[in-house]
Amino acid sequence: MKRFLAATALFCMAGFAAPAAAQDAFDGEWQQVASNAGECPSCRITIRQTGTSLQIIANNDWTAIAETDGRDAAGGAGFWKRGTRKTYSGKTFDIRIRRNADDNLLMRMKIEPIRGENRTINGLFKRIERLKI
Repeated sequence: MKRFLAATALFCMAGFAAPAAAQDAFDGEWQQVASNAGECPSCRITIRQTGTSLQIIANNDWTAIAETDGRDAAGGAGFWKRGTRKTYSGKTFDIRIRRNADDNLLMRMKIEPIRGENRTINGLFKRIERLKI
């Protein structure tokens, strides 16, 4: 019986410790440092994390929802705002993000085909501010 109680207590502590450790893994303001879509020193994303769910909002007219699949990686989908003059106006995309050892954010966005061609945007972001709840 003591082993069962000890195992149950350990299981409960592990279950509660993991989400708390990962709670702020992505939360915050991130500034683009590099991208294969061109330089954009003013491009930023805001990530709001609630448990394993992420809301990603970019200041250049796209947004996404993602789920973490571990402490440092997440995947989901999003769209570019309609009605802009941008190349990707109204397009949907799949997104993967991952934090690296330097606490930078790596992003891969696969946009739905445009004129028959797939487009993948890779970006590197650095955290400039953690969000305060």
